[in-house]
Amino acid sequence: MSRYFRSWMDEPMMDSEANILNKEYARGIVEFMKVARNQPRVLKSGKLKCPCSICRNSRNVAVEIVWHHLYSNGFTPGYKIWYLHGETNYDHGSSSEPRVSEFLGDTTEVDVGVGTVEMVNDAFRENVQYDSKERE
Repeated sequence: MSRYFRSWMDEPMMDSEANILNKEYARGIVEFMKVARNQPRVLKSGKLKCPCSICRNSRNVAVEIVWHHLYSNGFTPGYKIWYLHGETNYDHGSSSEPRVSEFLGDTTEVDVGVGTVEMVNDAFRENVQYDSKERE
């Protein structure tokens, strides 16, 4: 994936020479809203977490208000993988640069039940002391 992934989010949202909204930023907002507003939760409620620089994904607000906030306040810095807004095809870790997930083939089956109870009981006995008289 390119290091310029959603680079419009890092640029000033206003074109300082013309004193209007930067065209790349405006296109990016449209791209974001296409992803976000088509999520089942948003279709049902008409609300989504607002990723503007003030709300920072902490408030659920009406779709129309999110448009206004993003045009007025800009995006939360670094929120390039829109995982709170339905984006699921990226691995996201400590970096905002995405990595596309790959299917690596069939998995090996593991019998999880073998010894699990014994391991939990052993760990519990080693870490918790109790008086045998209390159990009677």
